[in-house]
Amino acid sequence: MPNDLLDRKLERAFAHLDADRSGVIDAHDIIALGSRLLSALAEPATSPKATLVMGGLTDFWQDLFTELDMDRDGKVTPEEYKTGMTRLYAQGGPAYDRSFRPMVRAILTIVDTDGDGRISPEEFHAAQTAFDTGLTTADTEALFRRIDADGDGTLTVDELLDAVRAYYTGTDEDAPGNLLFGEL
Repeated sequence: MPNDLLDRKLERAFAHLDADRSGVIDAHDIIALGSRLLSALAEPATSPKATLVMGGLTDFWQDLFTELDMDRDGKVTPEEYKTGMTRLYAQGGPAYDRSFRPMVRAILTIVDTDGDGRISPEEFHAAQTAFDTGLTTADTEALFRRIDADGDGTLTVDELLDAVRAYYTGTDEDAPGNLLFGEL
């Protein structure tokens, strides 16, 4: 059953993944995303964390590509993305845990630049920059405070994983995870 909120979130996510703005996602876009993340977060491309992130993105792409590229042309269109992501991840089932969660966990380990197990507002802003959200520092600080459910001024990797899961799978209009890439 279609859901306008989930559709809007998936449209925005597609735009973040389409690095070259070609209107489709392909392997080059996924590599570009990984490169943007490493650059924005000052993570050396040869570090173990970078290897984990790029491996997670590659595994995610292979899984996603296999499931979403319905016409087998090597590209995922916005419609293929929305339909496939809804089918695979909307209920947060095994596909989410198999490929999406490990990729997100790997990304969040480099977002946590100081390795303290917590994401600061500054680290959160750097990640937003990598995802090319166009949000200002003030915007990301306001979003951060709303996502920070316990109000302690930091986000744990698990808190962010919950927000990511809510963003990609949730239909609750009030879920803080909806704000992951800015106001909808």
